[in-house]
Amino acid sequence: MAIDAIIFDVDGTLIDSNAAHVEAWSTALGTHGYRVSPDRIAVEIGKGGDKLVPSILGDAIEKKDGDALRKEHSKAFARLANAAALKVFPGVEALLTDLRCRGLKTALATSSTKSHLETTLHSAGIDLTKLVDEVITADDVSESKPAPGLLLTTLKKLKLSPAQAVMVGDTPYDIDASRDGGLVCLGLLCGGLNDAEKLRSAGARVVYRDPADLLAHLDKAMKIASPGSAHLDQSLIESLMRVALVVALDGMEHGEAPIGAVLARGDGTILARGYNELNGSKNKTAHAEIVAFSRAAGQSPPESRDLILVSTLEPCVMCLGAAMEAAVDTILYGLGAPADGGTRRVRPPSSPESQMPRLVGNVLAEESRAMFKEFLRQGNASPPQVEFAKQLLKLT
Repeated sequence: MAIDAIIFDVDGTLIDSNAAHVEAWSTALGTHGYRVSPDRIAVEIGKGGDKLVPSILGDAIEKKDGDALRKEHSKAFARLANAAALKVFPGVEALLTDLRCRGLKTALATSSTKSHLETTLHSAGIDLTKLVDEVITADDVSESKPAPGLLLTTLKKLKLSPAQAVMVGDTPYDIDASRDGGLVCLGLLCGGLNDAEKLRSAGARVVYRDPADLLAHLDKAMKIASPGSAHLDQSLIESLMRVALVVALDGMEHGEAPIGAVLARGDGTILARGYNELNGSKNKTAHAEIVAFSRAAGQSPPESRDLILVSTLEPCVMCLGAAMEAAVDTILYGLGAPADGGTRRVRPPSSPESQMPRLVGNVLAEESRAMFKEFLRQGNASPPQVEFAKQLLKLT
């Protein structure tokens, strides 16, 4: 197990409060004359109010009434929470205690404000803040979930890389934030608003009933979340990327675009290297990642799910799809590729033989960017390569 921290959502994950939030939003919206079906509100639960209001009512209403609606929601939720105690899901305290005994760091990352979280915990009769190492709320970031800011701020507090932590949540927005933040997400069904299929299709690597069920399967869950033995801290991540950058430089010296890839085992041992060979092979599928996969064939067990793919440029749709088919655990990439990157264009796989990798980007991105600048400066690139490099540099 190579996980060093578990980050938890609160509402619907540790505390049974989703229904109260739906009712509170319905009251808030109705108070201001907006009649919205509870079902329409329910699908937005998991987002912070900064995202929920414009998603339901549009940007114009957000600008006009957004702040007032959020204030009314907080008042309505407080009335509900004070009138009837919210329930703590089974296994919460035992799970957090067990994780602490294992030496794992824990944190809460909620789209609620600090005062809102205090209301929730007071109603539930539990002070979760004393059971974890860090607490990050909407007050600490500029955007709530599904933006990854909550998780990135939490990781900074914990002094960990995204590949060292796991998120536990009950909505697709927890999973979206995890994906964009570079974390694996484990789904829970106890929030009552999303079934297992919906959570898996959003990208949850595995789904459990509630915290007690997760605790009962904790060893297996941690193995699924991080099957490799290497702790991918920032030092190791950058070390692997520097190898890929050397490979990219080798490719550039052979007349190819400076894109390098490395495939490693879960312990960090490098299996294969590859750079783009489109020009030399006249094969448009000879991307660096595909070349590395081909060279690594037969060097890892077919059932291995701990592979680490490192690329100096964000993998395209084809290469990300190949990584999912190979059940790669982690993809580390340098420079983002806004026009052709696959991270936002590929849906998580549903086949049990495949796996959605954790995606950790912006690793030594400036080094990769500088290489593309040098590639253009040398003046040896083909016209299509020149256009590609120019577009990439412009967009990044």
